[in-house]
Amino acid sequence: MKALSIVFYAIGFILLIISCFTTSIAVTWWLGGLAVVALIVGCVFQFNANTHAQQFNYHHHHN
Repeated sequence: MKALSIVFYAIGFILLIISCFTTSIAVTWWLGGLAVVALIVGCVFQFNANTHAQQFNYHHHHN
């Protein structure tokens, strides 16, 4: 999950940078929208990875 979050963060970052250099307004909005979606997916994967790690630590210490 952590690796997937990094991948989606990188994709979102790259799309956002590319969208800054496009000349078409429509392409800029599409790339920007895709970048936001990729960044949100990265956040979800990071949240799930952290939640799973905390659950593991909780069960590990109390068993």
